[in-house]
Amino acid sequence: MSFQVVVRWFCRICEVEGQDMDNEPSCWYCGGRVIVTARPTVWTDQSRPR
Repeated sequence: MSFQVVVRWFCRICEVEGQDMDNEPSCWYCGGRVIVTARPTVWTDQSRPR
């Protein structure tokens, strides 16, 4: 099975949120530190469980 963990995050300074493949993401708007809110798994091929 092939999967990728996607980091969901929130920037308190800019009040924006986003997602990134990087384990240590930064805000796309200000470049500052963010709060990681989730690390969901995204299946990337046909072998995902059904």
